[in-house]
Amino acid sequence: MEELKQFKCLTDLNEVIAKISSFKARPVERGAHPTLYDERSDGKYRTVMGVRVCDYKFSSDFQWVLPDEQMGLSFSSTWQNLKGVYKLVSRGKTKPVDVYWVLSGADIPSGMAFIQDRKPSSSAKGHYFLTVTEKIKVSTLVEKLTLIAHHMTVIRLAGKIL
Repeated sequence: MEELKQFKCLTDLNEVIAKISSFKARPVERGAHPTLYDERSDGKYRTVMGVRVCDYKFSSDFQWVLPDEQMGLSFSSTWQNLKGVYKLVSRGKTKPVDVYWVLSGADIPSGMAFIQDRKPSSSAKGHYFLTVTEKIKVSTLVEKLTLIAHHMTVIRLAGKIL
């Protein structure tokens, strides 16, 4: 019979996760999609099918997403980085902010990978991009991001523990 474990705090869970694989997490305002954004038609945060144009490298006709190791959806790989990003995301929000996480080696579709941010700044430590590793249609990226979102686990009211 398989042993059932109960964790008393996130630190206990983090130790187990560290033994299995590294985690990647991102804070998201409650009610928002963990990997896609609401449609915006203008500005820096304009979206194409829920994908922000500032997150990925697009072809000139915005039909394709091109591989770039330093562009992608932002994730944290350390509790310290997650704590800083959580504070930034939750500032001024009226809704609570939850943390969505996934094991970085599991549940990532082919053609995508987690790549560490190479910026020399201290804020880049523990920051990863969920990048595309091959040229794909935007619709295919949306499907893959949706699949990843289905495999993510949520920590509600994460501010109390961070």
